[in-house]
Amino acid sequence: MILLIGGTSESLEIADALTSDHQAFVLSVTTDYGHTLATAHAEHVLQTKFTETTLIDFLQMRHIKLVIDASHPFAQIVSKTAMTACQTVGTTYVRFERQNEVLNEPNVIHFQTQSEVTDYLLQHEGKVYLSTGSKTAVEYGSVLGLDCVHVRVLPTATVLTKLSEGGYKPNQIDAIEGPFSRKLNVELFSKAQAAFVVTKDSGERGGINEKIFAAQDLDIPCLVIDRPQLHYPNVAKTLAGLNEFIEKVN
Repeated sequence: MILLIGGTSESLEIADALTSDHQAFVLSVTTDYGHTLATAHAEHVLQTKFTETTLIDFLQMRHIKLVIDASHPFAQIVSKTAMTACQTVGTTYVRFERQNEVLNEPNVIHFQTQSEVTDYLLQHEGKVYLSTGSKTAVEYGSVLGLDCVHVRVLPTATVLTKLSEGGYKPNQIDAIEGPFSRKLNVELFSKAQAAFVVTKDSGERGGINEKIFAAQDLDIPCLVIDRPQLHYPNVAKTLAGLNEFIEKVN
């Protein structure tokens, strides 16, 4: 049995590949939205937020031989929990890592943390188009001031309620599901009168380059939070590479 930790579009592609190869697996997700997407790609879907203890119990009870971590590249806690649990019970862990090809355009400014971004923005005037997701939107608004932040998030009731409770007004929110083309990004950034675009390095599949080009078209900076660097015991960057680990545990 394989545990596939989801949270990315790649995890759904992996699920399709595992199904096609008749591999027994469970796809885990953490949100209602993720669960809705996952059920179209996997027979067994588990919606939960594993702790180290609950994951160890799950690995042992379900006799998991391989954990494929295809969670979001910024979900550090998820990956660290999975690595520790696998090491504890002796289960093979492999990280499926998104391709990391951020364009080094003149308008790109790199940062390591969210606090570095807010420190920079506090020294500059202008509206901020925030495309880092809903989890940190309220924090950005609290530090920078809600009036100067426009956010892009998934169109779910939970997310919109969170933003509303955090003080955001409907005209400050683009509730829309990607992918986003360069042209659409230009339209959204322009409509929001953005002076800065803030994003995470979520990889090519996360639309990072389309955001950079769109910001460049509008002659505004794109502030990129670089992905955290974790030391994974095993990494696969392609489905073919992932198959090597699957074959070893079968």
